Parts: sequence; C-alpha cells; structure tokens
Amino acid sequence: MIRQLCVLVVSMWALAACSTPAALPTPTAAPPLPVEPTPIGAPAAPAPTVAAAGEPLPGRLLFVKSGDIWLWQGNRGGQLTRHGQAGQPAFSPDGSRIVFVRYGESFSDLVLMAADGSESTPLTNNGSDLPLNGIERVYDVVWAFAPAFAPGGDEIAFASQFGPPFGSPATDHPLALYTIAPTGGERLLRYGDPAAHIGRITYTPDGTTLIFGLTPTGNGSARLLRYDRIAETVSQLRGAPEQSYDPAVSPDGAWVAFATRDGNRTDIFALSIDGERLVRLTNLGAARAPVFSPDGTRLAFLAIAPEGDSFDLWVADLLIGNDQALYAGEPRRLTRGLRIDAGSGLAWGP
Repeated sequence: MIRQLCVLVVSMWALAACSTPAALPTPTAAPPLPVEPTPIGAPAAPAPTVAAAGEPLPGRLLFVKSGDIWLWQGNRGGQLTRHGQAGQPAFSPDGSRIVFVRYGESFSDLVLMAADGSESTPLTNNGSDLPLNGIERVYDVVWAFAPAFAPGGDEIAFASQFGPPFGSPATDHPLALYTIAPTGGERLLRYGDPAAHIGRITYTPDGTTLIFGLTPTGNGSARLLRYDRIAETVSQLRGAPEQSYDPAVSPDGAWVAFATRDGNRTDIFALSIDGERLVRLTNLGAARAPVFSPDGTRLAFLAIAPEGDSFDLWVADLLIGNDQALYAGEPRRLTRGLRIDAGSGLAWGP
C-alpha cells in the first residue's frame, strides 16, 4: 500500500509539454531578512524561516513542512501542528476553521480543526482496527486527499476511492470526486473516472462549479476539468493546456491559475474563466501550487530557486492591464531552504 500511495502522490505531480505565450524575465529573490518563527498554537520549530525584506502579507497563508501545518502571518511563519501526519490544508471561507489530510498506516482521513490548531475533529473514518501488518487490513482502508471548502462553508469537496482495494495483488480504485458536510456524515460521489485520479480541487466563488485536475492511471496527459453543480455534468476546462494541475480560482471568479509543464520546465499560468486568454505568470522553471490572496492582488506559490534544491514560498503582485489581461510582477522569495511540501500546496485565508 505504501507503493500505491506513492503512485497516487506522483499522479498529482503530473507534468507534460504545452504551447505558451512568451516568457517573463527570470525573477531574482529579494534580499533576505532573518525572521524567527512565532509560535501559533504550538511551540515554534527550531529552524527559522527567512523572509524577503519588507514583505508582510495580508491575511493568513498555510503550508506544510515535515508533516506539520505552518501558518504565515504578516512577515513570519509559525508551526500550527506537531504530530507530523498532516497534509493539504484548506481554510473555511471565514478563516475560522482548517480542513486537512491526516495520514495513517495505509490510509488517510479528513480532519477539521479550529484555525488556532485546537478542537480537531475527524470527518472521515478510513482506517481499520485490523493488525497493522496483516493483509486483511490492506483490504479494509481507503485514502482521502485534496479537501476544499465550498464558498458557503456548507460543503467540503475531496478526492477518495469508490471502496477499499480489490484483487490479488491488492489494487486501489482511482481517486474520485466526493463531497461531505463539514460536520461529517455521508460522503456523496460527484464524479469518477475508472482510468484516472482526481487531483487538487477548487470552487468558483459562486459555488456553482468545481475545477479539478485529472491524471490518467496509465498513458495520457494530466488535464483540468470542471464540474457543473447545477447540471451535474463534467467537461474539460476550455483553453487549459494539457499537463496542467493545481488549479486555483481568483476571488472575483475571472481567472484560473495553475501549474503547467512547459517543455522540461513547470511554471504558473492563468486562464480567463471563459477560456479565451492564457497568460504566463512565472518563469522560474520549477513552480506549482498557486493561490490567490483573498483580495486578489497577489499570487503566492511554491517554487525551487535556480540555485536551490527544495520548494520555498514565493509571492508576486497581480494587476489587470489595459488589454484586460492578468499580469504578475517579479516574484519574490519569502523563505530560503524551508523545504515546504509541494504536494500539500498552499491555502490563503482572511
């Protein structure tokens, strides 16, 4: 099952080629300023972060490092959890709660907690009471990934399987799209493809549409799809290149940002919601997990600097040009060598 989990994680990293607009100049990091992390709900980890000088961010930003959730507020980061089993956090619309994935032995669950790290409550029960090393346990567990709150706060979308593994050797069902109430209870199947995994999920601000990544289990390219909640139909996101993943919708609903494989590089692009205009926002070569600030004026993402070997937190200013296209200013690196978990992405809340 550990092998199968690795396959699922790799599927959410899917990369491929696409045709894109002209590149922006390669950005350089702002001068670093050491900042000691402030404890937020738990004692601070011993390693400090490094922030770009004069770069306080509005709202609160979540990321994951070494299996724990960190919260970036102002111009410093603090560790929020200390159990080493967390991934893929997402804020509720009002910022009062966080839903995240908690990993167990050959399974994972959705957990809801207060934004200060207290009052944690499981939403799913995907584990097993059977012996940890027994084959029976393998056939008694499932996974949950990629939670996202609906704009109204009354629903959480996530990826999971139709049921436990089957066959011999044990084979996992592909990840399908589900929703569940923030109080737990019945999970509702919205969409599944027997030959592909659901990846990161995002809602449009009006709550009528979910946009998500889909990665084939065999040959084929990752792509972005949209699920219409009213018509209950699924279609490809028009205008989005193949080998795109990690979608995020702007607060005004006008743009979708995502990571796209461009030759042997991966960068952040944005597509107008009508599918008419595709723009490049970064030219770092190893960038993913974009997220808009609550006011839509900035974009945060994870990237590996040209001289680096791990993912750090970056931010860029956004503006709409006279041609009504979305443009990004020169990205600034906010952390250095922090080794953020890119598969867990980012969440930006009020």
